Amino acid sequence: MLLSSDASQGLPNGVRLATEADIAGIQRLINENLDKVLPRTDEEIRELLPMWWVAVDEGEIVGTCCLEVYSRKIAELRSLVVRDKARGKGYGAALVKIATETAQALNIYQVLVVTSTPEFFEALDFGPALGEKYALFWHGSGTVKARHAPNG
Repeated sequence: MLLSSDASQGLPNGVRLATEADIAGIQRLINENLDKVLPRTDEEIRELLPMWWVAVDEGEIVGTCCLEVYSRKIAELRSLVVRDKARGKGYGAALVKIATETAQALNIYQVLVVTSTPEFFEALDFGPALGEKYALFWHGSGTVKARHAPNG
């Protein structure tokens, strides 16, 4: 069963650290899901391999994600994708779990995620920072107008 631990590595069965040999499979999975995740270059993936995991089922990469550490305070869970035929088997939750456990082991205070499926992440203990902060994005197009000018 997927969610039992592999005692030899401390990872859930089917989930392991990615290797350079996995880059092509990771790219295929990302490219099949560009409506959900941003593209990554081979070089970006290669640089993040120490914090990149794959879920493997019958020799095929069926899931992937990475933890991009920005500082001791914050990291981002990126490129979380599970192949359609492998959804509902716990791979996504297992990938998130290993990424958040890694962040915790590194004493990183917060892990952020940008997602179109907040319900999935909320079920895995993700929520607003400190219960009150919001992620805001600059659009650069001039179409977003400030309602009032900030003080200072």
